[in-house]
Amino acid sequence: MCVDGFTINNGQGIPGKDVRRMLAKTLQMMIDENLTTAKEIGELSGVSTSTVYRWISGQSQPDFDSIRLLVRHMPRKEAQEALLSVYSAGTAWQYSHMDLELDVNDDGVVDVEDALDAAINMMRNAAETLAQLRAVRNGEPMDPEKTLQQIALLNEVARNCTITQRVLVDMAEQRRKRKLKLVAPGS
Repeated sequence: MCVDGFTINNGQGIPGKDVRRMLAKTLQMMIDENLTTAKEIGELSGVSTSTVYRWISGQSQPDFDSIRLLVRHMPRKEAQEALLSVYSAGTAWQYSHMDLELDVNDDGVVDVEDALDAAINMMRNAAETLAQLRAVRNGEPMDPEKTLQQIALLNEVARNCTITQRVLVDMAEQRRKRKLKLVAPGS
């Protein structure tokens, strides 16, 4: 499954108490290693610094949305990886990161046009792969060079799928931020 730039492979879960302890130690380690601060963790996850310290002490733990926001907006990749590792440790789950340029059409704006272009590219590459597989099924030989070409096309399909997803999520978050800004001054 491809989610927000991370590939997820199925596995077994860890008991909640162990995850809470591991998360507390991970957050403390991230702060100790200057990957982030408690203040930044709070700002990125939308909670107070005192809540972050409760997480670190193991008194409570972040909800799904708080972790999602941290992984999504934490500026240091090492910190993102540390957070994801807490949830995948001891399981068959694996996460991989893809650095992607979301401005597919190079117009300086990440918008629905980029999602559309990425989706179109994905479908073209998928169609080409399907045509090649059909030819092989009908008796056409697939030499090592064609195999490598198909692997590259399938990698492009996955990349464009991820770009489309990330652009759509970015657009949704931008709409949410604009609504919050409009509501805040009148409150």
